[in-house]
Amino acid sequence: MVCTGEPQRHLEALDESYVLKLDHLPAEDGNKPIMLHSEPSRNPTGESERPRLLDALDEGVIVTAGDAVRDCNAAALSLLGITAEQLRGHERLGAGWLAFWDHGTPLDDAGRALRLAFRHARERGTITIGIHRQDGSRGWMALSCRPARDDQDSAQELFVYTLRDLTAQRELEQENAHYREIVDTLHASYSILEQSPIAMCSIAVDGQVVRGNMAFLTLAGAETTSILSLVPDEERDGLRDAFAKLGDGAAPPLRLETRIHRPNGSSTWCEFTAVAMHEGLPDAAILLLINDVTERRRRETRLRQLAERDPLTGVHNRRSFLQVLRERLTSLDRPGRRADAEWSLMLIDLDGFKDVNDTCGHAGGDAVLIAVAAGIRERMRLDDVVARLGGDEFAVLMQSRTPYDAVAVGNQVIARITEAARSFAGAPPVTASIGIVRLRAGRGADATLAAADAAMYDAKRAGKARCVEAGAKRRP
Repeated sequence: MVCTGEPQRHLEALDESYVLKLDHLPAEDGNKPIMLHSEPSRNPTGESERPRLLDALDEGVIVTAGDAVRDCNAAALSLLGITAEQLRGHERLGAGWLAFWDHGTPLDDAGRALRLAFRHARERGTITIGIHRQDGSRGWMALSCRPARDDQDSAQELFVYTLRDLTAQRELEQENAHYREIVDTLHASYSILEQSPIAMCSIAVDGQVVRGNMAFLTLAGAETTSILSLVPDEERDGLRDAFAKLGDGAAPPLRLETRIHRPNGSSTWCEFTAVAMHEGLPDAAILLLINDVTERRRRETRLRQLAERDPLTGVHNRRSFLQVLRERLTSLDRPGRRADAEWSLMLIDLDGFKDVNDTCGHAGGDAVLIAVAAGIRERMRLDDVVARLGGDEFAVLMQSRTPYDAVAVGNQVIARITEAARSFAGAPPVTASIGIVRLRAGRGADATLAAADAAMYDAKRAGKARCVEAGAKRRP
């Protein structure tokens, strides 16, 4: 076989049976096809032998006549990861074999991928494709095409395809792109740190501050060397463990609201957002954003109070009280609750309050209700819950230790209510009737309220200004 078409190139096989020559073509004939002809040697039996020079080349070479493969070398089969019979189409390509474009899109199904690649190479001259071989390996290669003509059959149009392995080059390019991305991330991260109005710092997994922006220095102080020194003692171990897991990639980004102690002695509610930075930051493992949420928590507290509190008296409203009552009833079924502490519901209805409205008007009535609520709260403990259920009806959820504890407290509440009502000049006397029921497991909030309501009406029928405990025997 003799090929002419590339300037001043000569390749001679060590095997005398085959010679490949590429001679210089005149400039004006630059588009003239390569001329190919074969001069195969004969073996001792007289049969022609397949030329073996192509197998000595490092680059893959495939020769086609139209879509039919006429010849190929071992390098081409190795790069493609297929056999000669598969290349010629006499055998089906394996299910694991795939050819794909630069951007990852498959050329086509296995039956047409090679023909499509050859066609695109003929149209464009050179294309780059990827191969997923049947053994699981991947590679990148440049597929180039040049026209050729057999000098023994000038009518036969041939195409010579060369395959050059680009795998190492591609891997190097991807690695360089990866490092460029790391550098860009590093510069961007430091730029964000410096310019952000939110306190930001990079920290190690043990909480040590590596670098902080001006907002962080303003919030935490320039002398702060560890984030853990800012948070309360009881939260440090948990935060330390969370940072360690975040640095190991074993946890998602962390969000936490906590109160931090500032160097000037004040405290501030802050939201921590911690994000692991596994690449590109050799001096830190975690990026920490600290947002001052003190004012937001104040607004939330005010909104919660508006939703939970009676606007006139400031005690719990009916909806909030019922929620607390349900939570207390649910807790009675939980294991490990204190057996020496019982909860009682006290339902209070004012006696004679209608006369206050008739005598003093609604403004006077409101003043008496405010004074009554304050009197009840003064008698209750911190954990007890006081509520105005509506109109002149109040309720108290309190802890009691003895069967007559709640009744004794109830009598004191009646005295306070009577005294509080007198604080408004000209108001007629006001007392209270109280029904008491002890909370027990298995009884819902509605049934508990109904039992307390029935006991309260028993107190009214018994002469008012007294307490009656539902289901309790009278003391001798």
